[in-house]
Amino acid sequence: MSEESKDILILKISSISTEQVLYFLGVRHTNSPVDIQFVQLEKFWNEFLSSSRRDRIVFTEGSVREVPLSYEDSIKQRGEVGASQWLAYKANSMCVCPEPTNEEQRKALCLFFDPQNVAYALIVQNLAAWYNYSRQSDFNEVLFKSINREIKFSSIYGFVANNSWFYNQHKKLFSEQQLSDREFLQSISDPRKNDTIVNTIVAFRTKIRNEYLLSAIKKAWELGKDIFVVYGRGHLDALEKELGKIID
Repeated sequence: MSEESKDILILKISSISTEQVLYFLGVRHTNSPVDIQFVQLEKFWNEFLSSSRRDRIVFTEGSVREVPLSYEDSIKQRGEVGASQWLAYKANSMCVCPEPTNEEQRKALCLFFDPQNVAYALIVQNLAAWYNYSRQSDFNEVLFKSINREIKFSSIYGFVANNSWFYNQHKKLFSEQQLSDREFLQSISDPRKNDTIVNTIVAFRTKIRNEYLLSAIKKAWELGKDIFVVYGRGHLDALEKELGKIID
């Protein structure tokens, strides 16, 4: 069973027969270096290292990039993703993002949902996530970047997701609702709710990502690796039951 340590939810699994360990940290998304969560993250990482007797692998939500010089700068740039990748790098541990590519995710979603709703959902999910971090840009700048990102997938969507299209789609789905309303964005992007088509698409995307993560964890465990996972708390909530079967 998982336990809660201040702001981090953690699941620890160990096997007596293989001497393997698995730590799964369910975290909040933030990039504030003074947040207690990052003290806890480093503490659990050091605990994991002291318990590990095998090859190690770290799974994070974000793509693996070159890490900054300091733990603090890693947090400022990429939050818990940057922090976990920095810790892995310093300990010479392999770090992987075990998720489908952006193209694969969009193709899968468009098989089940209207591509226009998919593109809209991914844009507003990104906008909602922006509110979780210390803001280094303004809302309109993030909106512009989010729309431009989806333009790259026009061949998958079958249309160009530009500014004009986005505002028309927003009005079609939510009428005169203010787009920059934080509560609105976070509500429609919550995969635990089923109030709107956006919730449904985000939930389906989360399910796809969870399936890939679970598969990667099982494969690494079968290969005899010690595993350290840093993901949002919702992912741990969804996978805890299946992870409990890993040593069976």
